Amino acid sequence: MKALRAQRILMGLILLVGLLLMHSGRPWGEYLVWFVTFMSVLSGIINFCPSEWFFRRIFRE
Repeated sequence: MKALRAQRILMGLILLVGLLLMHSGRPWGEYLVWFVTFMSVLSGIINFCPSEWFFRRIFRE
């Protein structure tokens, strides 16, 4: 598995958990969704994502 693929899977899982928490009535699930959204936009602007850096170190890419 590649680092970028692992990062996208993790991002999708965090969004899914956040949406499930919001759907079950827990308002703090919205913070997970906003966090992933903010980090995605920020990584697109500055071309750096901490989770991608972390996965590149794990997979030694």
